[in-house]
Amino acid sequence: MSAFGMSYDEQKKRGEEIYNAQIRHLISESDAGKYVMVDVLSGDYEINENSATAGFILRERRPDAVIHGMRNHETYVGYLRSPRKIRYLEDSE
Repeated sequence: MSAFGMSYDEQKKRGEEIYNAQIRHLISESDAGKYVMVDVLSGDYEINENSATAGFILRERRPDAVIHGMRNHETYVGYLRSPRKIRYLEDSE
């Protein structure tokens, strides 16, 4: 289990459902190849050429986001650190 008691498969399913229902039709040719990070709790999203940047921007708006990443209409498997982990790493330096 992961954040909010949701399994990875449930996060993936919800992320893909939100993407297909609310975001996919908004993707333009200029966004081709960019990463789309979706908060599976709120439906908020961010598009950027860099996956980490997209995740950080989305977390600025939604600090407790459960993020699912997509690229080229496919699930992107990557690692996004939680804001708490980032703060911990910054404090320990």
